[in-house]
Amino acid sequence: MVTSDVPLQLIAALLVLLIPLGLLLIDRVSIRARAASASAAVVVGMVASWALNAVLSSPSDLPARVLDASFAGAIAGGVAILAARFGPVGAAVFASLWSVLVFQPVFAATVGSVPSLVQIVFGAVDFSAVLATHVAASASMIAASLLPGPRRRVVSDLAALSRPRGMVPAGLVAVGATAWMVGAERVLSVATGRTLANSIVGLVLGALMWWLIERIAGRPFSPSGLTTGVVIAWGAIGLGVPFLAPTALGATAVIATAAGVAIVVRAPSGAIVERRVSIGIIVAVAVGGTVLALLADGFGMAATGSTALVAAQLGAVIAVAVGAFGSGLLCAGAALIAIVIAERRSTTAAQQATKAGDAEE
Repeated sequence: MVTSDVPLQLIAALLVLLIPLGLLLIDRVSIRARAASASAAVVVGMVASWALNAVLSSPSDLPARVLDASFAGAIAGGVAILAARFGPVGAAVFASLWSVLVFQPVFAATVGSVPSLVQIVFGAVDFSAVLATHVAASASMIAASLLPGPRRRVVSDLAALSRPRGMVPAGLVAVGATAWMVGAERVLSVATGRTLANSIVGLVLGALMWWLIERIAGRPFSPSGLTTGVVIAWGAIGLGVPFLAPTALGATAVIATAAGVAIVVRAPSGAIVERRVSIGIIVAVAVGGTVLALLADGFGMAATGSTALVAAQLGAVIAVAVGAFGSGLLCAGAALIAIVIAERRSTTAAQQATKAGDAEE
C-alpha cells in the first residue's frame, strides 16, 4: 500500500546529491577546479534527464522527474570528479557527454518501464539501475584511461587527517547511495523497510571489507579507501537489494565486495587508479548479480532450481560494459579535443597579453 511517494522522491532527490560531494572530498587538492567541472556535469545531467522525461513521461509526474534529474546529476558529477586526469574542462566535457550518450540510455533500459528493457532482453534484475551507475560508468572510465592524454596527478592528503574527518566522504556517499536505493522504488511499500535496512548493512559491510582486505594486504588504514569500499558495496547489492534475506545480503555484500576490493587493493602500485577501481566495480557487480541469482527470495536458484538467471545477470553486465566502453572512447576523444582547444585559447590569450604589455612599454 502506498502511503507517501512524493515526500520520498523529493527527499531522495536531495540526498543523492551528497554522492558527488563525498567523492569531491576524497581529495582536497585543486578542489575548486574539480568542483566547477562537477557542477557543470551535474547541470548537464539534470537537464538531459528532464528533457528526456518531458518527452517520455506524464507531465503530472513532477516528483519522478525531479528524482530522475537528481539521479542523473549525481552520477554525472561523480564521473566528472573521477575523470580528474582530464583537468576541469576535459572532465566536464567527458562527464556531460557520458551522461547524455551513455547514462540516459542505460538508465532508461533499467528503470524506464515495467518490465524493463534489460529484463525483457536478458531476463536480468537491476532494481536500482546499477548497470547505469556502476557498470556503464566504470567501463567508460576504463576506455578513457586507455587513451593518450594529460595525466594530472592528484595526490590525496586525507591519510594525514584524523580518522573521523577522513571518514566523512564515505559517510556522505553512503547516505546518498542509501537514498538512491530506497528512492528507486519511488513509493513507500512493505519492502521499503527491508530495502533501507539492507542498504545500510550492505554499505557498512563494504566499508569493513575494504578495511579488512587492506589489513590483509599489509597496507595502512586509508580513510579515503572506505569511500571506494562503499561505492563497490553499492554496486554489489544494488541489483537486488530488496530481494535479499539477511543471509543472502551478507553473502552478497561480503563475497562481491571482497572480490572487487581485492582487485583494487592488490593491484600493482603503478597501476592507473581509475582503471583498477573501475575493474573492481564491474567485478563486484558481476559477482553480486551471480549471488543474487543464486539466493534471491522467490526467484533465485535456491528457490527455483534454475541457473538461467545467473547467465542473464552476467550477460547484462557484459553487454552494458561493452557498449559503454565503446561510447566512453567517443566521450574521452571529445574531452581531449576540448582540452586542446582550451589550451590553444589560453596560449593565444597569453601571447596577446604579452604583446599588449610590450606595446605599452
